[in-house]
This record gives sequence, C-alpha cells and structure tokens, in this order.
Amino acid sequence: MIKKYIIYPIQYLFFLLVYCFFKIIPSKFASNFGGNIFKILGPFSNTHKIVKSNLNQVFKNKNTLITSKIEKSCWENLGRTIAELPHLHKITRIKNKNIDVSGSKFLNKIIEKNEQAIFIAIHQSNWEILAPILISYGIKLNTVYRHINNLLIDRFILNVRKKAYSSKISKLSPKGKKSAQDMIKSIKNGYSIALLIDQKDSSGLTIPLLEKNSKTQTGFLKLSKKFNLKIYPIENKRINNTRFKIIIHKPIDFFNNKKRYNEKTAMIHIHKMIGKWIIKNPENWLWQHKRWN
Repeated sequence: MIKKYIIYPIQYLFFLLVYCFFKIIPSKFASNFGGNIFKILGPFSNTHKIVKSNLNQVFKNKNTLITSKIEKSCWENLGRTIAELPHLHKITRIKNKNIDVSGSKFLNKIIEKNEQAIFIAIHQSNWEILAPILISYGIKLNTVYRHINNLLIDRFILNVRKKAYSSKISKLSPKGKKSAQDMIKSIKNGYSIALLIDQKDSSGLTIPLLEKNSKTQTGFLKLSKKFNLKIYPIENKRINNTRFKIIIHKPIDFFNNKKRYNEKTAMIHIHKMIGKWIIKNPENWLWQHKRWN
C-alpha cells in the first residue's frame, strides 16, 4: 500500500521531471548530458554492485583498469538510452542518417514474400530503437517488452513507444504469461515477433552465457518450431555517441535443416552468438541486471 500510494507516485513525479528536462533540449545534447550524469553517479548506486559482480565473473583475468573503463562506459550507455527516450520518435524516423541498417535486404525480402519472422536482440546500445526501425520497413510487428513495476511509469513509457511506432501494423505485449498468448494470437493474425532474449528467466532452461550458467527463456524457439518461422538475430551497436549501426544477421532455421536442433542446442548456439556481441562491445551491454545466479 505504501509503495502504491506514496513511493510510486513520488517516483513517477521525479521521472516526469527528468523526462521533461531531456525532452526540451536537443536530442544530441540530451544524450551527452544523460551519459555524463550516469557515468558519474552510476558507480555510487547499489546497482553498481551488480555491474561489478557481472564484470568480475566474465572478465576475471582482465586488468582492473579495463573493467573499470567498461563499468563507466556501460553506465554512460544506459544514461544515453534513458535521455534519448523522449526523442525516440525523432531518432528512429525514416532515413535517419544517424542509424545505419546493415542487412536490410532480409527485411525487404520478408515484405516482398509476405513472410513472418521472429527477431531476437539483446539489451545492447539503445535497444528502444530496434522495433521502430523494423516497423519503418513495413514489418507487421508485435514487440514483447518487460513491464516496469511502477505502473504509472510503465504506462507512460508504453505511450512513448506507441508514438515512436506510430503505425497500425504494430502491437506491444508485456512479458509474462499473457505475452505467450498474445504472441500466438499475433502470429495467427500475420504479425512477426520481436523480443530481447538476454534477461534471466527463472522458469527457463539453464544454458551457458559467457561460460556462466544462466536461466534462459526459450518460448520463442517453441513458436519458431510450431509456426515454421525463421529467426533473425539483430546486433545493435552505438558507434559514436548518437550514431548507431543495426545489423540484421542472416536468418537461422533451427528446425528445418539436416542438423535437427532441439531447443537446448539451439539456445546454446544463440548464446554463443550473443556472447560474441557482448565481448566485442562490452560497453554497449546492460551489465546492470542480474543475469547469473
């Protein structure tokens, strides 16, 4: 009761003040300011213990100067991502020169052949830009998102996303039991699915990620198999502050080839792939969440 009627409203008011501040200043300045603030203040937060723990597990043989640099950079990336949220609809507008899309031929092919697909990505760079970019190509898309505990903030951000998507061919589904039903219904209605797959799922399979066992969701693999949908991995890089490169990798068809993957071997393959993305650009990943036990 205290959270619902006192703490959450206070959090929401603070969030609105921060959001409005970043909204009234230019997007590049907002991104730079947010990045610098988080780079300074992030290491003093309780969440920084999670960052340090995650980095120590993955880079245990690395020089502390290297891990310290990653710590600051990942906070900077998170700060930029939050500060860019009020400008999401501008950042993702069609033909934005600050976003380079590699592999767009795959998206065009999906449109030409009237196909459906499952797009998978991770909390890398600014992950909020991915769905609007896919939709801008004409992909009929249902995006699965993780809801925020504070429902006031959650509803507000949901509206921001809807504005950025600004399309009749897009839907959003909160992660959970309902999302599974929504995804099945969406696929039957001709939608493709997009989701981030790097967060811990306590009910999922135990699959190594960066050589550490982690509980991982595999529901999208079940949908791929059931509806015969190819899986398109999407890598997302922050190239230079407010410039991005999105790489649509060639599709994976685990369940219609000679190797005949099962869910576990398919997920091992995917984790190896996203692990390479993380190691290649560690400052771009969200180290702030509890990924391992």
